[in-house]
Amino acid sequence: MTVRPGRSGRAPAAVREPWADPVSPLGGPVEPAAAAPAAVPTAAPAAVLPAETPAPAGGTPVGGAPAGTAPAADPVVRPPSFRTPGPLAHVGRKAPAYPAEPTDIPAVRGGDLYGGLLPDTVVDGGRFGPVTVRAASVRGDSHRYAAECRQDAALVVRAGGLLLVAVADGVGSQPHSHHGSNGIVRLLAKHVLPNADTLLDLLRTGSAADFTGLTDRLVAAAAEELAQEAERFGHPPKTWSTTLRALLVPADPEVPARGFLAVGDGGLLRLRADGWENLDADGDGGDGTGTLISTRTDCLPEAYRLVRSALITDTRPGDVLVLCTDGLALPLVKEPELREFLGGRWGREVPGLAEFLWQAQVRVRSYDDDRSVVCLWEAPA
Repeated sequence: MTVRPGRSGRAPAAVREPWADPVSPLGGPVEPAAAAPAAVPTAAPAAVLPAETPAPAGGTPVGGAPAGTAPAADPVVRPPSFRTPGPLAHVGRKAPAYPAEPTDIPAVRGGDLYGGLLPDTVVDGGRFGPVTVRAASVRGDSHRYAAECRQDAALVVRAGGLLLVAVADGVGSQPHSHHGSNGIVRLLAKHVLPNADTLLDLLRTGSAADFTGLTDRLVAAAAEELAQEAERFGHPPKTWSTTLRALLVPADPEVPARGFLAVGDGGLLRLRADGWENLDADGDGGDGTGTLISTRTDCLPEAYRLVRSALITDTRPGDVLVLCTDGLALPLVKEPELREFLGGRWGREVPGLAEFLWQAQVRVRSYDDDRSVVCLWEAPA
C-alpha cells in the first residue's frame, strides 16, 4: 500500500553511496570502476581477494613474490556495482533515493509494542509434494527511512495434505494496519486448517462453486475475528485494514488444481518459458504487455463479502506461481527490466533462501513500499 514519505514530509535527497571517493586498504586512491552497461543485471559474484599467507622460512610466500624481492603493487580494489549481489542491487538507470539498508530501528509508538517487535525481514521456504516454496516479506525503503514497522505479512503453513501460502498488505493510511496484515494471515490459517480435508477434496474434484462458497465463509470468519481483536485492543476495526491473497496447494502430484482467493490489490502471476501471465481475473492495470495486476482497494475486515476466488487447473511442470503484494506487483508490471531480471532467474532454477531474498528485494527507483512474495515452483517433468 502507499506509504508516507520520511519524517520530514518529503522524500530524502539522493543518498551518497558508501563507495563514493573510494580508497584502497592502505589509503591510496582507487582506480574507478568502469560504468556498468544499461542492461538487466546478473547476479555475478563479487570478486574475492586471496588471503595473505605467511612465507615459510627462507622460502616463497604462497602466491607471492620470492623472498627478498620488492612486493607487488597493491591490487586495485574496485567498488561494487549494481551487478553485485546484495541490497544495493537495483534495476534501472538511476539508483533509488533511499538508503539501501535499514537505518533507524522502529520505535514503539503510542504504546504499540507489537509494531516495535515486528522484524524488518522474514524469509521462509521448503518443499511440499510437487512444489518448492520460497517466501519473503521485506520492509520497504520508505518505512525504513521513517523508522516505521513493516506493514506487510507473509505466511507458509501446511495442514496434512494441503499447503496454505498467503500475503497481506496493511493499508498505509491506517495507524494499526500492521496488526491487520499479520492478524489476517494467522486467522485465515486458523480457519483453513480444520477444513483442510474438505478443501483438498474440492481441489481434487474441481468443484469451483463449492470451493468459492467455502472460502467465502472462511474469509468472513477470519475477518469477523480480526474485527473482534481490534476492538479488544481499543481500536476501530477500520484501523486494522489490510488486503489478503492466498493459494491452496495439494501435496498429491496427481491433483494439479491450485485454489486462489483474494481481497484487495496485489498480484498473482505465472511465469512460463513464454513469459509472464496474469492469473487474477480482476486485474485492471497493465502496460500493454499482457501483464496485469489487481488494483482494487477492498480491505478486510470490512470487505469480507468481496472475496474473489478461482481454481487454477491448467498447471504444467516447471510453472512458477508468484503471489505478491502490490509492493512487488506494481514494479513487475511497470518495469520491464525487473520482469526480465526476475524472470531470468526464477524461470531458470529454484534459488536458495538467501538468494531468493536478495532477488525479491532488488530495488527499483520510486517503488519503496513493503514487499511480500511467495513463489511456488512446480516440479519439472
